[in-house]
Amino acid sequence: MSELLVRPYRGLVIARIEPGSLAEETGLRPGDAVLSINGRRVMDTLDYRFHATEPYVELTIQRGEEKLTLVVEKEPYDLLGMEFENDLADKIHTCNNKCVFCFIHQMPKGMRRSLYLKDDDFRLSFLYGNYVTLTNLSEEEFQRILEQKLTPMYVSVHATDPELRARLLGKREPTPIVPVLQRLHDGGIDVHAQIVLCPGWNDGDALRQTLYELALLHPAISGKRAGTLSVAIVPVGLTRFRDRLTPLTAPDRAYAQRFICEVRSLERQFRERLGTRFAFLSDEWFFLAEQPIPGRRYYEDFPQLEDGVGTVRLFLNRAYDVARRLPDRLERPVQMTLVTGELPAQVIQRFAHTLQRVQGVELNVCVVKNRFFGGTVSVAGLLTAQDIADALAQFPAYPTVVLPSICLRDGTLFLDDVTVEQFEAQIERRVLVVEPHPSALWRAIRLAAS
Repeated sequence: MSELLVRPYRGLVIARIEPGSLAEETGLRPGDAVLSINGRRVMDTLDYRFHATEPYVELTIQRGEEKLTLVVEKEPYDLLGMEFENDLADKIHTCNNKCVFCFIHQMPKGMRRSLYLKDDDFRLSFLYGNYVTLTNLSEEEFQRILEQKLTPMYVSVHATDPELRARLLGKREPTPIVPVLQRLHDGGIDVHAQIVLCPGWNDGDALRQTLYELALLHPAISGKRAGTLSVAIVPVGLTRFRDRLTPLTAPDRAYAQRFICEVRSLERQFRERLGTRFAFLSDEWFFLAEQPIPGRRYYEDFPQLEDGVGTVRLFLNRAYDVARRLPDRLERPVQMTLVTGELPAQVIQRFAHTLQRVQGVELNVCVVKNRFFGGTVSVAGLLTAQDIADALAQFPAYPTVVLPSICLRDGTLFLDDVTVEQFEAQIERRVLVVEPHPSALWRAIRLAAS
């Protein structure tokens, strides 16, 4: 990812050609770079997919030092059959805001460069559900969103009051968002919005104003075919590295309990008017309030899953599905230590207890406190190798340690630049990296017993 910060435009580099595809018939090869299609410069895979649907496709290709023109005639919307090294052909669009709650500003110096990447790229919003503020969007890029129908988009709103939003984003001038959203909706683009809730800043009357003004953009009220469909509300996350930054307060248990009651009251109003809950609380709120995770119906069709709204509920439901199919025993005994952060600890411990109903399965759960980031950071995805190793050194760990893949980049590297191999040597135990899904963990246990 860090390469995307500095690299110049070089086209979309082909990583793989499907055997028997139009791309293979045309003579395209891995390593070729697609520069343009029908005279239109290709900036990313969105451009490629949009322009390559034409029945006549003229490709400008860079092959080493040679530039080639290849022509493909095909049925409309037929795919050429190739995959690319990256989704972006140019450098990533970075954020020009200085948000008071920005997590990257709360990180220590000296870590790998990619960790300081502040992306605010509308393309990554459409492709991966990344949230963007739309503050650095040019008119040309805005028109491209409309032309290519890049819907839905995921937008960081935080507040609809222009002056309050400007203060939250670290802007000097008022930063209105409602007119921008209206333009997107007029062009047929749906939006899922996000609010990072900072107590004393954008809660109370400011939050109600934000939610009511966003609700007016919902199709049930506006009558348009596109609109703002949902809002995720997540609590601000603070680390111990906040020297010389804007003072902020993290929500505590009492605050979270009051806040849940307040939002639930608003949700009832939205359901009556919009037919949807509209405002969804992230899972952290319920952990903070020490309240049960809501049932499946609360999350409707999980519109804000990428923002941590409903991930725990899905885990619990999938854990239940796994539990219904567990055998009585395994052929060989399995002993494993599961690593997790403080936030999801009870959920993981409960699932581990369920799995131990199977004869031959012995599990324990090492709950790791995030001493590196400190503050309110308690998710598993931000654990460092050193914090995990320190916790395991004081824990009765089994010979096999299971790490959730969200602790690692590309399945190999921790936040503190330690590889899995180095970590194994440090803790002197076998390490399994497993996707954070109940079925994935059960598959790993069965494989270990086979």
